[in-house]
This record gives sequence, C-alpha cells and structure tokens, in this order.
Amino acid sequence: MDPLVVNRVVQALECVYSSDTSAEQRREAEAVCEQLRNDAGASAYGLYLADAANGYPAMVRHFGLQVVEHVIRHRYGTEALDAAGCIGLRDRVYGLIFNPSDNPLYIRAKLAELLVMVIVRAWPSPEWADLSAQLMRLYGGGGQSKAEEEAREMALSVWRTLGEEMFVYERDPVVTIRKSQLTNGVVGALLPKSVVDELYPSGYRTDSVVKKTKKAAVSQIVLESGNEDGWLLRWAQYIHELSAAFQPARDSRLLAVIDTIAVYLDWVPIRALAATQVIPSLASALLVAGSDAVRRRASEALEAITRRYVSTGEDRDTVLFLIAQNLQVMDAISQAYAATTTPDNSWEDSAEALATARTLAVIAANLVNLHWARKKIETSVLEHPEALLALLAAIARDARHTVAAPVLGCWGTSILRHKAIARDPRVAAQFGGLAEHATQALFGVCRAASVLQRGGSVESAGIDEDEAGEFANTGELRGYLTSDVRTRLLGIVRGLCQMDPAGFVTWILPSVEPVLGGQSETAVAEAAFFVIDTVLASLDELEQQALADGDDVMALVAARGPSLALGRLVVQFAASDSLALRQLATLPALAFLLRPAAVGVEGEARNLLLAVLQKCASSLDSTGDLAAVTVARRASAALVRLALAIPDSLMLVYGDLARLVDTRIGDPAVPSSVKAYLREFQLALIGGATVSCTLAQRLELAQPVVQPMVHALSSLVPALESPSAFIEFLGLPQLDHALAKGLPLGDAEARGRRTGLLNTLSTLFICLGRTLGTGDGIVGLTAVWTEYANHLATPLLLLVRCIHALWNPAHWQHLPWQSSQAHNALFGITSREEGGPEEEHNSNHPLKEARDIANAVAVLRGHAYRCLGKLAYLPVLFTLPVMTSNFTGCLFADVATLTPRHWRLLLNEVMRPILKTMSQESGGGSYVSEWLSPLFSFCTERLDAEWQASRDSTVVALRNVEEEIARDAALRDWTRAWSQLLAELLAAVGCVIPGATQIEHDLMSNARVVAITTEPKTGSSGSNPALGAWLLHSPDMLAATLTACLAALQFSDTQAVNRVVGLLAELTPALCLIVLVAMYDPPTPAHASTATAYTTRIDSTLVGKGGSGGGEPSPLFSWLSSDCISALCTVLCDPMLIDVQDHVLTTIADMAYYSAAVAERMPSTAAWSFRNRDISSSSSAVVGDPGTAFRHAILGTLTASSSTLTDKALQNAFVQIVSESESKRRRALLRVAMQPMLAVEKSKMFEKSKPTNAAVKPHPSSGSVVVDASTWSNKRAGQSTSLLDTDDDLFDLSHLMP
Repeated sequence: MDPLVVNRVVQALECVYSSDTSAEQRREAEAVCEQLRNDAGASAYGLYLADAANGYPAMVRHFGLQVVEHVIRHRYGTEALDAAGCIGLRDRVYGLIFNPSDNPLYIRAKLAELLVMVIVRAWPSPEWADLSAQLMRLYGGGGQSKAEEEAREMALSVWRTLGEEMFVYERDPVVTIRKSQLTNGVVGALLPKSVVDELYPSGYRTDSVVKKTKKAAVSQIVLESGNEDGWLLRWAQYIHELSAAFQPARDSRLLAVIDTIAVYLDWVPIRALAATQVIPSLASALLVAGSDAVRRRASEALEAITRRYVSTGEDRDTVLFLIAQNLQVMDAISQAYAATTTPDNSWEDSAEALATARTLAVIAANLVNLHWARKKIETSVLEHPEALLALLAAIARDARHTVAAPVLGCWGTSILRHKAIARDPRVAAQFGGLAEHATQALFGVCRAASVLQRGGSVESAGIDEDEAGEFANTGELRGYLTSDVRTRLLGIVRGLCQMDPAGFVTWILPSVEPVLGGQSETAVAEAAFFVIDTVLASLDELEQQALADGDDVMALVAARGPSLALGRLVVQFAASDSLALRQLATLPALAFLLRPAAVGVEGEARNLLLAVLQKCASSLDSTGDLAAVTVARRASAALVRLALAIPDSLMLVYGDLARLVDTRIGDPAVPSSVKAYLREFQLALIGGATVSCTLAQRLELAQPVVQPMVHALSSLVPALESPSAFIEFLGLPQLDHALAKGLPLGDAEARGRRTGLLNTLSTLFICLGRTLGTGDGIVGLTAVWTEYANHLATPLLLLVRCIHALWNPAHWQHLPWQSSQAHNALFGITSREEGGPEEEHNSNHPLKEARDIANAVAVLRGHAYRCLGKLAYLPVLFTLPVMTSNFTGCLFADVATLTPRHWRLLLNEVMRPILKTMSQESGGGSYVSEWLSPLFSFCTERLDAEWQASRDSTVVALRNVEEEIARDAALRDWTRAWSQLLAELLAAVGCVIPGATQIEHDLMSNARVVAITTEPKTGSSGSNPALGAWLLHSPDMLAATLTACLAALQFSDTQAVNRVVGLLAELTPALCLIVLVAMYDPPTPAHASTATAYTTRIDSTLVGKGGSGGGEPSPLFSWLSSDCISALCTVLCDPMLIDVQDHVLTTIADMAYYSAAVAERMPSTAAWSFRNRDISSSSSAVVGDPGTAFRHAILGTLTASSSTLTDKALQNAFVQIVSESESKRRRALLRVAMQPMLAVEKSKMFEKSKPTNAAVKPHPSSGSVVVDASTWSNKRAGQSTSLLDTDDDLFDLSHLMP
C-alpha cells in the first residue's frame, strides 16, 4: 500500500467536502477518488481508510466503505478477486462490524449493507456455513452497555438489510440469480428446527427444474448447530423483554427489532408465526406507553400479518385463530385502540395516535374480510368471536371517519352478507346498536358536510383536526363525507334492513322521530329522508323479489306495521322550500306501505295513501317563481313513480285522481311541463293496473286521456300542409317586418300557437315514452295508441317535412327578407351586441323573438323525431298508407340542406327504433327497403364529402377556431350515429348466423344441424333477428349494407370505426365458413345437413354453389376476400385509427384461420381451379381446395394494398396462422408480417414536413353506394399510402414492436 496514494486521496476528499473549493478543483479531486476505485488494490485501500483504528474522520471512513462496495459489486467472485481474496474481504468487513468504535449511524448502515452484499454472493456455502454463529457473537447476550447495544442493533441491521434486499427491493442482480440458495439459508437461519422439519421434510423446492422428471429441484435446508431456536423466536423474546421493562430513552432498540421482523412477515410461513410467538410479542409492544413510534410500528407489523391470506390447506385459518382467538392479543389491540381515542393522556403526537388507530381498524377489518368471512358462506370458523365483535363495535362508533371506515365496510359487506356469521346470535346482538349508530352517524355526517359547505370551521363541523389536516382543503373533506362515508353508512342501513326488517325499523325509529317530529337542521332532516327512503325501498324490493321467487314474505309483512310510523313522519313533516324536493322524492318509497293488500280495507295504510296524494296535490299548486315550479314538477314526478309502483292501490281512488288531473290541466297557472307529467301519471296508472282492471276497462279509461292530445295535434294539420303555411304559423313574416322597420313585435297570437304546439308535442312525447316500447318503467298501452296511429303519424310526418324545409332557402323566396338579422338569429350565429341591452329585458324585442322561435323549432324537431320513433313499436305502423306513401318523401324532402344535427337525431330517434322493431309479418321489409337504400347512398356520400373537407387545410383555415370545433363535434356525432345504425344492422345479421366457433364445432362434431324454420328469438343485445333474416334474403339490401359498412371505415373517428369493426370481426369469420362450406361436396349426410342448415340462411345468389369441379367465386366470396380486406387495410394505414388496429388484425387473421378449418372438417374430393376476377389476369389460376383459394385471394388483396408488404412474409404468416388455435397468437403473427404498412407511430400524425396522401382514401365504389348484388364488383380503392411509405429510412422491427 502506497502511503502517498492514501494521503492524496485524503487530501482529495477534504477538497471535495470543503466549501471553499472551486469547481475545477472539485472535478480534479473527484477524478483522484474515482481512480482509487478502479485501482487493482482498491479493496486494501478501502479497508484501510474505513478502519476507525487508523484515525481517519468519518467522511474518509465512509469513502473507504464506498470503495469496498465498488469492489464487492464489480469484482467479487470474478478473476479480479480470487477465492482467497473473497474470503479475506468477507472477514475484514465482518471485523469492521464487530470491532467496537464510535461510528455514526450512516457508517453503521453502510457496514451492514456491505456485509449483506457479501452474504448474497457467498452464503450459504461450504466455505461459509457459520453466518448465524458470527451474528450471534455480534448479537451477544443483551448487555446494557452502549457498545453492546450498538452491536446488537448492528446484527439486527444486517438481518433487516438482507430481508429488504431479498423480499422488498431486489436492487442487487445477484439476489435474483441466487434467490433459491438465499431463501434456503434464510429458512434454516430464521425458523426453529422443529418448524423446518415439519414444513420441509424433503428439503426446499428451488426454482430450477430437473430435466428428466420435469419437476422442481429440491435442496436440503442448511441448519447451523446452536441455532435450533431460530432468529424469529429470538427476536420475539427480545420484544417481550424490552416491552416488559421499557425505557423511553432506549426505544430505538425496540424499533429496530420490530422493523427487522416486519421485513420478513410477508414471507415467513404462517405456521412459523405460531411457533415463534411473533404475534403475542408484537401485541405486547402495542401496550408500551411513552413511545408513539413503537406502538405505530407494532400495529403496522400486525396489519401485515392479517394481510396474509391462505386459500387452502390446514393453515388457512391460522392467522384468525392466532389473533381473534387469543384473548391476550385481542385485549392488547383493544387497549391500544382505546388509548388512541384519548391521545392527550398517553400520546405525544395526536397524528401518530390517529395513524395507529387507522391501522388497528384495518387489522380488525382484515380479520373479518380475509379470514372470518370466507367464501363458504354456510359456515363460520370462529368459535369465540366475542372479543373481535366488541372491537368491531367500538371502532364502528369512532367519530373519526377514516378510522371507522374499514370496519364499517366489513360490517356492511362481509358480515351482513355472510349467512352463517350474520345468523350467529352473538353477531345479531350487535345489530341493534349498529343500526342506531349508523343512523345517528349519517345525521352527523350530513350535518358536518352542510357546515363545511356554508364555510364553517372544521371544529364546528365536529371533525377531528388531525383527520381534517390530511385533506387538501375543506371541499375535498366534504366530498369524502358526502360520497364515501355516507354511501358506506347507507350500505349498512340497507344490509341491516334486509337481515331483520321488522327489528331494524324498531331500532332506527327512536333516532328518526326526534328529527322529523320537531324542528331540526335542514341537513339532518334531509339525512332522515335518505334513511327512510333507503329502508322502505329496500323492503319493497325484497318483498317483490320474494313474491316473484315464491318465497315466504311474512317477515316483510310484519315489518309493514312498524314502518307505517316512518311513512307518517314523512308525510306530516312540514318541509321548508329547501326540503320540499327531498320530501317529495321520498314519497315513492312509501309504496311498500301502500300495496293493495294493505290499503284494500279501511285503516292506517289507506289513510296514509290519501295523505300522500294530498301532499302531492298541495305541491302541484306551488306556482309562481322557478323554485315553486320545480316543486310542482317534482310532485308530478312522484305521482308517476307511485303510479308505476302501486297502480292497483291508486285505482281505489281513481275517480278523485282523474278529477285532480283534469282540474290542474285546466288551470292556466299550472306549468305546461307539470301538465305533461300529470298526463303521464294518468296513463301510467291506467296501463299498470293489470290486476284491478281488465284490458277493456283500461282501454276505456285511457281513451279520454289520449283523445285530447290526438285532437290537438290533428287540428294543426292545416298549418303543416306546406312550408309556407308553417312559416306563417310560426309568425316569421311579422318578425321580419318588425325587424326591418325597427318596430316592437306585438304578434302574441303566433307566440301562443307555437306554445300550444310545443305543449302538445311535449305531452305526447312523454306519454308515448311511458306507454310504448320495452324496458323498466314502461307500461303497455299498445292497443290504445294503435287506434290513433294514423291520426298521429300524419301530422308528425308533415311537421318533420316542414321543419326540414326551414333549412332550404328555396322556401323563403316569397318573403322579402328585409332584415338579415332575422335569418341569422334563426339559422346562424348572431353577435350579442346586435340586439343591444334592450333585448335582455324586453320580451317583445324582435331579435329575442327570433331566438325563441329558433329554440322552439329545435325542440319541435327533437320531439317529432322521438314521437315517430316511439310509434315504431306499433306493429300497425308499417301498414299505414301515410307511412308507406309519405314517409320517405317527408323525411328526405330538402335532405341536401339538412345539418349534421338533423341527421344525428334522425338516425338515433327515428331510423334505429324502426329497424329495431321491424317484423316481416307487418310488411316491414318492403316498407324499410324504400328508404334504407337512399339513406345508405346519401349518408355515405355526404359524410365522405364532409370528412374530405375537414382534411382540406385550405377550407379549415377559412373558419375560426370555435366554428371549427363545433363543426368537428357535429360531424363526429353524425358519424357515430351512422356507425351505430350500421352496427345494429350487422348485429341483426349476427342473430341469424351463429358465430364462427359454433359453426366450426358443428362441422367437427359431425352432428346434424336442423335449418331454422321459425324466426329466432331476440338476442341479449336487443338486436332484431327479423331484420337480419330479411337482409340475408335481400341480396341488394345486404350488398348495400355491407358496402356502407366498409365506407364507414374510411371516416377517421376511432369510436365509430371501432364499433363497425367490432361487429365485422364477429360476422366475417362466420360468413367465410358458410361461403366456403357451400363450395364443398359434403362427405357424409351429417355434413350435408350442417351445410344446408347454414347456407339456407343466406340468399343463394350471394353464397353460390360450387360442388366438385370448380367455378367462379360467389359475390360474398369476392366481397370478403377483396372489398372487406381492402377496406380493413385502409384502417391499418390511418394514423388516426391506431386504437382499432388490433381489432382489424384479429379480423383478418380469423378469416384466414377459419378458411382452413372447413378443409379439415369437410375434405374435398376434387381440386378447384378458378381465377378470382379481381386478381390480375396475368396471375395463374388457383388450384386446390376453396379455403386455399380464399387465402390466396386475401394475400393478393393485401399485397396490392401496400407496396411494402411481401408475398413471402404474408404466406409464411398465413401458414402459421391456420395451424394456431389461440386468437391472440394469430393476431401477433399477422402483425409481424404486416408491420411495414401499420401506422404505428402516433407522432407521425402531427408531422407536416412530408406530404402524404394517406389521409385521402377514395371509396371503393364510385357513384351510388347501393350496389346490385348480381354485378357486385370488387374494385379496390386506389392504393392508399401509409405514412411510413414516404419515409426514407427503413424501420427496424425492434423499434416498431416494443
């Protein structure tokens, strides 16, 4: 060792740590230190500098340890350091640890880290089999001197650092390499010999595998003589000793041993925890007074143990027994928790007390959730749960919400939903107190949230200050109270109510009565309404479910009597304006008390029903300001919900209700929206009273309700017969004249006409929505509306035609249009300043009137569309002369001037409901075919033009930002509505054609499949099989549908394209199988039956029939192999549709896979020889089975779509795909082959330096989208170039595929 080198390094370190050193000097000094690290004798220099006996300061000793660390990390076990050198280095490091010295904490930590680095490289081994003995000498006998204490803490630090490196961080790569050997050594060192012999009688199973037996290799556990008890037991005993004679000044020793044990708790076998008494020792540390950190660390260690979950085996309940059945441990946990409730007495830091309380609550919750309430809900494994239940009850009553949260959660989920536990009398005895507390706590939470919302302090809200300090602000705290806490409490209320309905009402009644029986805070009264709503709604749901299942409902009937008191409290409460809405919203929950069996006779239930109706009626009279109108609307909504829930009970007083409705409807002071809801209530009541009224009686009662709406709408027909008459009806000429002359508008008559039409249409829409269709809350009155279908359809179609005409300037030519303001206000964007401040306050200002007319037209348009869509649920609609003769003309009149918003509403509200309800029996096929073809043509062409314009930078530059954003949103909404309609058409086809997997199974099983002769049932997705069957047997319509679907793939909207591709991914493989099956000669009668069953579901002109000898591909064959593949390739090249690429690749790969499946199931007796008409004539004819020809056609289409793809790569991929059964694997194989054409780099979307025509994708077909199936051509799109095609550099596959 060169003393000059040592001196130079020491001087360099002084220079580095000096504050007066310049940057240049510091760099030179650091270079000297780095040179020493790389020196051949670095270990000797490092050990010399690190030895405290040499008298160097701490900073030099620490650098010496860093040098040693560098040597161990990079040279230990290599040629640079032989075996003798490794052993010598190990002993020198151990000597530095063992020699007593006044080292600071960071040097002791570095020494432990160095020894652990040597341990993970050399232990256990024959050369080092006495590690435990060495550390035992360091651990010593537990003397009281400072040196002995530091030595023991150093031994603990070594074990703790080793555990962290093995099971937590794994920063050293050697740990991963030697994990099995290290685990073997740790097992032998930490566990008692008796436990090792019991758990590992044959040795420890390693990660390596024996090649001959294919089983994991087993190595014998290394056990050191003198370490039979193991370190775990030694540490547990040490915790007991320190806890029994605790000295606050020396709490670091207790913290060190707890932290050391905690590192191994996630790894130590459960049975070892029982044998080493770890859990009782940690519980004893919970009772240590005078050290917040010790109690918190002990609770965290116990919580880590309770997280251990063993699903099977004899140890699955060990954790539960070790803690919950151990009265000493449970008593320690309970005492520790109780101490946190009064932290001022024994805690130095209240925040530490809060954290410990939360951890103890999680311990209790884990014992229940993970161990006691296991999956088997018929048995309870805990024989003596009293101590655990007492702890759970105590924590549930904690006012600190974050402390009580986990325990309340386990009460509401694990305990109440576990049959065996919930029925245990000892558990059930806790329900009464829990119900009362949950109710009171809910009141307190709502009050606290209200105080915080009003700007009150945390203290005034009753929130623990330490708990509140953990939230960023009071708003976040209030959100936590109103969402998490309140939801959890309501869950407990609901669960307890289901467990014991009658008892629960008795439990909460004393808490609710004072709140609703007198003057209470608004927030508390609102919480009481929440509780009652939750309880009664749960009881009603349980009763209806029990009746439907045929179960006993006597317990629920018994709960109805005590619950009447809750109903009376709700009705009799004198609510203020702020509580009236909540009170009215609670009234429908009283349906449980007002069922026909309860109100059929005079008594409390009947009186309560009358009181409820009287409350609603009095609220309907609340007219005037906006708040009063809102109350009236809520009252009418409550009546509707009651009508849906208890129609037969309300029928007992129908006469009074009818008079009530007629009186309010005739009152001009009642808002029109309230009148509409009242009509809805009346019809819902009539339609739902299926028990108390016959169908004839309900029809008789409904006619007086429906007739006024029908007559009101029919009376408007003269004003809707022409666009000019409708313009006059709206009052537009008078408006234009007033704006041109600057006169006030005094045409109140036109305003009244518009209001009348709006009210009529709104009422009709609400009533149709409640009484026609399917779904929850729909009552059937089809027979009533059928009688008036023609009277409703005529004015609705005329109204739609007139509204569409408003957007056509040709219908405005007869008007002088003296003012451009009127036209802009109706159909454009007018600046606010044009009207001036007078418009804000003057209801007669013409410009305000213009805007009111525009709003009215928008509402009329939406209601007219929706009403037509609802009428589609009437089977007679498709046979009405007005629909068959005028529907297409009215809807497609002035179609060229309609906006995207029109089309979105038309598609969603009219077209889709009609297609969903179409049936062959009602003549829907011929009716739909008249307008579906023009719809395909127009929407595809218009959307294609709109998307082309959106990509044109010169056009976009002319618009302002707001206009462009609005236009893009409208275009995307239209595109998504269009894709939804196309997807539903494909889904309807999918209802008739089974999935490809099912067809393959049928071919493989060789079973006879009977052809479908009756209409299949509607699928779970709500698709229409009748529509699908009609499309499959209408060649032209199916051709138009599939062509429109491919055209929709050209629009760069991910949501729209993903929806269509998703359905194509399900449908195209099945179509491939059916098309190819038809081209084979079935080898057996069973195969013939299967083939016939599937091919007859599609029109024969689409499928074709080959047989042995060959022929020309069928239209569907060509569409699948050419048009469909070509369109899917454009998606793969579009950088805007990257999220859809996986779906597209799956589709193509599945088509190739299933084309081979047919050949395996139905071997062909003769080879086919034909030429695909869409493949170049120079190519040779394909000879082989149809599946091979189909894949050859796909390959031709793919290679023609991109010059970057190679035939060889695709062919190799297809060879592997057809033999691969896993769909994900097939997709991955195709992805690799097609990688050059994938638009995989999202950043390329925003590059404009290189022009590309990837965005411009002409549609495969020119002219009309509707293609005749007999001449169905497979013209491929002009080759679209991928963004990657224009790049000069070749992309490496490793860069493209992460």
